[in-house]
Amino acid sequence: MQLSLYTDYALRVLIYLSIHQDRLSSIHEIATCYDISQNHLMKVVHHLGKADFISTVRGRRGGLKLNKPPCDITLGSIVRHTEDTEQPIKCGKCIIQKNCTIKTIIYDAFEAFYTVLDKYTLDCVLEDYDQLQELLTFTKPKNINCKASITI
Repeated sequence: MQLSLYTDYALRVLIYLSIHQDRLSSIHEIATCYDISQNHLMKVVHHLGKADFISTVRGRRGGLKLNKPPCDITLGSIVRHTEDTEQPIKCGKCIIQKNCTIKTIIYDAFEAFYTVLDKYTLDCVLEDYDQLQELLTFTKPKNINCKASITI
């Protein structure tokens, strides 16, 4: 199974906000830091806000922040929100659909996947906090030293 770029971006945003809990962060600085599209991040941030993972503050002094401490946000809850896994397999008009057990097996595999992810919180990803903080330090555009990446 491969997680979508959308999930990757959502995880990156939440990790960034976890490192910078002491202040509001902007979509621009997160996009710049990770060297990813600001337009894509806007959509991700909007959905993370609707799902109550983050709060957004509008205006000149606005920004983003986590709604809960990282230790209260499970990786399973993030991935469930960002991935379309309600129907991991679509049987359509398959002729063996009535007698096939693949669908049940796939659902069991997804449940096992989420059971593992539910054991870990966003806080677990921050174990090397100092290194992450160094990598995710935002500076003004002339001196950007942030090219962090997450491999999923």
